Amino acid sequence: MNDSVRNPGGPSTAAAAAAVPEREGFRLAMSWVHTWAGLVLGWLLFAIFVTGTLSFFKNEFSLWMRPEMHGLPTTASADVAERAQAALHRQVPGVTQWIMRLPDERQPAASVLWRDGSGGRFQSLLMDPSTGEKIATRDTVGGDFFYRFHFELRTAHGGRWTIQGRWVVGVATMLMFVALLTGVVTHRRIFKDFFTFRPAKGGQRAWLDAHNVSGVLVLPFYLVITFSGLMIFHTLYMPAGMQAAYATPKGTDSQAYFAEMQGDEPGARSARRGRTAAAEPLPALDLATMVATAHRTWGDARIGGISARRDDSGTVVEITRHDGDRLQYGPARLRFDGATAQPLALIDPQTPALKTFRVLYGLHLARFAGPGMRWVLFGFGVMGSLMIASGLVLWTVKRRAQAQRKAADARMPFGERLVASLNVGLMGGLPLAVATILAANRLLPVGLPGRPDAELAWFFGAWGVGLAVGILRPDRRGWALLLGAAGLLFAALPVINAATTGTHLGVTLPAGEWMWAGMDLSFLAAGLVFGALARHLLRRRPAAAAAKPAPKAARPAAAPAVPAAAPAAQSVPPSATTPPRGA
Repeated sequence: MNDSVRNPGGPSTAAAAAAVPEREGFRLAMSWVHTWAGLVLGWLLFAIFVTGTLSFFKNEFSLWMRPEMHGLPTTASADVAERAQAALHRQVPGVTQWIMRLPDERQPAASVLWRDGSGGRFQSLLMDPSTGEKIATRDTVGGDFFYRFHFELRTAHGGRWTIQGRWVVGVATMLMFVALLTGVVTHRRIFKDFFTFRPAKGGQRAWLDAHNVSGVLVLPFYLVITFSGLMIFHTLYMPAGMQAAYATPKGTDSQAYFAEMQGDEPGARSARRGRTAAAEPLPALDLATMVATAHRTWGDARIGGISARRDDSGTVVEITRHDGDRLQYGPARLRFDGATAQPLALIDPQTPALKTFRVLYGLHLARFAGPGMRWVLFGFGVMGSLMIASGLVLWTVKRRAQAQRKAADARMPFGERLVASLNVGLMGGLPLAVATILAANRLLPVGLPGRPDAELAWFFGAWGVGLAVGILRPDRRGWALLLGAAGLLFAALPVINAATTGTHLGVTLPAGEWMWAGMDLSFLAAGLVFGALARHLLRRRPAAAAAKPAPKAARPAAAPAVPAAAPAAQSVPPSATTPPRGA
């Protein structure tokens, strides 16, 4: 006979009773990891998520910050590449390599990167697609700043400390990935939390519900965007695989690895290095014939860009498909002989590993997305930012409530005050900094030397002011002050734009230029949202629910033969009311 039948209180019953605390111990351990993984670099993660969310409209920000490009045609003619090439050779007769990005619905100008025989860094030009002539625009960081800060914490226009910045972002991204996975384990009622939001309760309960809802609502997006962000720089964070597969007596042949990823012959990238300095200037190329061949090859697909360079066999031209035509990042390329305009090769590697990597890359960048999908992804990014912010605020709200239960006049410990100050300063100050860099783009003199770095100085200066406010007022009034200032500045941006340029709503709305008008309308909407939040914070008193005395303990019941997991019957998870040891 089974021991559990003979002896109800025997070993089997004791093992079942011991399994419950063991499971709860694992869940509480995951709660501890979730708390500290999110807290250690939570403010940096918030900034990364916010700037990444803004990067979904990188091109639109760049266009708005160059009002001199207003009035360009929205559709480019077929010979725009020929005109741009002719204008490039007039302005830079000794050009030895160039990369041309053709206009599209988000970037109406033709952009060209070029360099000559000096072998220096690439220079850039913006050209009118209808004339091919250079467009004289103000020097600005544009929307590229949000994009670059998102993955390398760029603080200067020249891009110093980029590798170190990518490492810091990688560590923060890994911590967020850990926090997401442990959060799934911690919240046993994850599906019920999806439908639970009680803002009227105020205090800890409202913040916990906000954190749960924002975390569960678009959880697949968070997992994909975090994992794909790590995979993009896999050779930086996890080089062991490349080092093992591409080992040579002299070390790792990383150029062979990258050449294979791009579909080039091994050694092609290494052979190009140093050739530009000794190369002869490029001649005028028959781009019209090559573009026509590309259209016949790809059908109705758009042409994204054209590049020309010197090779061992002469001049090589590559035409790439538009990167918005498919999900995976890394468009197909058609290679031509520049002298004869004859096609040499179609380059579009589709091995399973490479295709998987490119799909993850494409999902992260979302260049395939149209306007509607970009707004959806923008909303997901806002939800992710709210998830991080609510988690950080919840940490301080929870501990403040516990201190008030012990003593009504309990002072906030240094550590909790520090977290509260960083919450207000870094998270509340970031919207103000974003509005400030946009205002600086309009208010700084157009011909100011070092103008991009001056814009960045305004951005980080405003963020520093926000941090000072957070240190002085780590409370609701600090939040209200910073969000109210951000709301006022965002609402003022269309007015500043109208006072300094001719691209204001009075011009763009009647003309139906929604790319331009949409930016001003979005700034107005942001101003209203931040203003409403500041007004709410000033009018609403802190919830007194945390100061209520704890309910009297119920009369103890007879202990069952097998102890039940008491936390499983609570309406609030234990991790939400009692922090794990050490948190």
